[in-house]
Amino acid sequence: MSWRHTDAETPVRRGADGQLYIAAQDVTAMLRDMARAFDLQARSGGAWTVEGGSDPVRVDGDTLRTVADILSAQADEMDDQLLAISGRNDQFRC
Repeated sequence: MSWRHTDAETPVRRGADGQLYIAAQDVTAMLRDMARAFDLQARSGGAWTVEGGSDPVRVDGDTLRTVADILSAQADEMDDQLLAISGRNDQFRC
């Protein structure tokens, strides 16, 4: 599995307070991208080469699908929370 999410895909900004920030919709999109990658690996046999290694590593398809489901559920929950916040306070619109 060779999934890489780059800074070009997810803009990271430094706030006036020095903290790093990522837009909430980028976080949920990244979670969904990861879930799709895990699901794809499950469908293709669950093997990938670890970076720096040469032997493929096998992971059970059910485990990969479970991870994908958890990541998707986290993204859905985050979207629900953000929608609830945006309904109460305009400064948090997503």
